[in-house]
Amino acid sequence: MSSFLLTILSILATYYQTLSLNDLTLFSYIPNIIIPILIFSHFYLNITYHSILFFLIGLSLDCLNPPLFGTYTLSFMLLSYLITTIKNHIDLHIFANKLAMITICNVLFYLIYHFLISIVYKQDFISLLISFFISLISNTILSIIIIGLLDFLRMLKLDPTHE
Repeated sequence: MSSFLLTILSILATYYQTLSLNDLTLFSYIPNIIIPILIFSHFYLNITYHSILFFLIGLSLDCLNPPLFGTYTLSFMLLSYLITTIKNHIDLHIFANKLAMITICNVLFYLIYHFLISIVYKQDFISLLISFFISLISNTILSIIIIGLLDFLRMLKLDPTHE
């Protein structure tokens, strides 16, 4: 998968995230499909503009929620830094390592997101904790499925010039 395909996939995922996923809710939780694409792109693609691409995607998602402006951008930049720092020290061929990184990235994203929601919207602790665990578990499962599909497509070597 080349950088051009990643850019197109990221733009399509952003449009799908903003236009269609608002109808698919589980206890008022909207799944985030940008996180697995961010994780996959940092794990397997050796391109130099990850941070720029996901900074722009974060800004576009932040424009939809003005009270929480900067949440997605901050979270995506922290995830980019975390994955770039750690990916050289772990073996990505081991499923447990992939699962741990997917879980860590989702936990970090939803900790930041729900912390800022609790500040802006003044939610009580119990409802915040319940929404945190629902969003964390469901998005971790979604991330595993999406990264598995993208990894399968990568192994098919649809782009023979890249690897």
